[in-house]
Amino acid sequence: MLGQVLLNGLLLGGLYACVAAGFSLVWGVLNVINLLHGTLVVLGSYLAWMAFQFLGWHPLVALPAVALLVGLLGAALQAGVLNRVVGSPVLVTLVITFGLDLLTRNAFLLGFGADYRTIRRASTWGTTQIAGLNLPLDRAVAASVALAMTALLYLLLRHSWLGRAIIAARMDRDAAALMGVRV
Repeated sequence: MLGQVLLNGLLLGGLYACVAAGFSLVWGVLNVINLLHGTLVVLGSYLAWMAFQFLGWHPLVALPAVALLVGLLGAALQAGVLNRVVGSPVLVTLVITFGLDLLTRNAFLLGFGADYRTIRRASTWGTTQIAGLNLPLDRAVAASVALAMTALLYLLLRHSWLGRAIIAARMDRDAAALMGVRV
């Protein structure tokens, strides 16, 4: 039983690592503690559930469309709200993202109610046995995709001009601007 719990924890940890990398990048570069970050992940979950419920799509199949929609919403919030306060003290961005988080959560309550949503186990891609442990294939694929995206982000930051510009802006915005980086 302990082995199965550890395996499930590792699979879930891969997803958490991807979410944490995005949160860390925004906080490290923009100095914005985005409390809305987790709620946008939940929005993606709801959209994936809706794609399953109404279109019959597996959540991993719906992932590109869901990621695009949530990414566009995040970009719109960044351009319309957060860019106006990026240079402000952290408390300002904290309060703004907290307020947006409250609005979004209440919209979820109005739209979906307070009960949980689930995807039937019959819709999964099955399981395989490894050393007596059940490995759900869809969860393994999701964790692998999340870890691959995290690794690609690392490679982008370490081995590209854009990555070096992001790191330079994180370390010293003024010096990066003097070196020609559009901060």
